[in-house]
Order: sequence, then C-alpha cells, then structure tokens
Amino acid sequence: MNLSYNFPIGIASSWAAPECFTIPNPCLESWLLNTGSLTERLQSQCASFQLTLLGQQHVQIAAEEFRQVCAPQQQLNLQEWQVREVLLWGDNQPWVFARSIIPQKLCENDFVNLNTQPLGQLIFNDERFTRLPFELTNMRASRTFLSQLHLSNEMELWGRRSAFSFEGLKMTVSEVFLPNSPAYREMK
Repeated sequence: MNLSYNFPIGIASSWAAPECFTIPNPCLESWLLNTGSLTERLQSQCASFQLTLLGQQHVQIAAEEFRQVCAPQQQLNLQEWQVREVLLWGDNQPWVFARSIIPQKLCENDFVNLNTQPLGQLIFNDERFTRLPFELTNMRASRTFLSQLHLSNEMELWGRRSAFSFEGLKMTVSEVFLPNSPAYREMK
C-alpha cells in the first residue's frame, strides 16, 4: 500500500452513549460493544493483518476530544497531547480508521517507539489500563473523510470511542469501521 495520507484526518461526528442508538444487527453490535482487543479480533478474521501509521504528533484536538481526556480545571496545552491516527488492514482491505489522543507522558515512557505497533497490544496486555464506557457514532461519511482514506463507498459508517485511565492519566481511542470491515458482513 503505497498511498499517501494527509495527517490529521479526524472524525467529524457526534458521539453518544450506546443506548441512544438502534444498532441494525447483532453482528455490528458485537463489534461496537466488544470490550476485548479490537486488534486481536481483526487479526482473527484475516490471513494478513497490517497497520499503517498515518501520523502521530502534537496537533489540534477538538474541544470535545479534550473533555474526554482532561483533568478537572485543566487547560488545553497541545504539548501535553499527541494525536495518533492509523489504518488497520485485513487481507489488504482497510477495515478500521483509528484516532487516539495520548498524553505526552505516556509517549515519553510506556509508549516510546510505538510506530506501527498496534496500541491495543500495549493497552490490553497491561492491567494498569482501565477502559471506561463506550460512546458510539453513526455517521454518513463525508466525501472528504473517504477521499482522505482513498475510499469511495458513501455508506453509513459506525464507530466507537472509549477513554482509558492509566495512573491518573486518560487517553481516548476512537475507531470507525470502514466499508469493507467484517463488522458489516451481515448488512451486505
């Protein structure tokens, strides 16, 4: 995959608690609400798995993203956070776009040299991380979002987001299931 991507891409959508949505089928619901490692689940669904790092650096984060990770009364200082965006591929198809907001302290210590290593491998193999409740999104993907990912299918996309707490710090992981994802198998 020698495609170029413009980082950051972002996820322009609103998020809400799962009970605010009617999820169209049990397969999709299982993908959205499963609390295990998404990376491991994707790997179990394909012969070939890969991760493309789109970028990781200090960039602007949305106010609502900051509210997910900040401490009470904390002011936004971009140098305290890194945004990481990746594509997760199964059998040479882009299955998931993921965007994480990571505290700089984690990038300097526990997540040094993360590069193309899946974040999930670190989070789910370290009992110090605690996942907080999910939020979901159901979005009509914009042409801009899809073209930035070199996709053309304009179907309705679903995503999930949760914060993880870690020794007084919080980070978020947001995942949007792309059109060829196994999450939509029963919908095609």
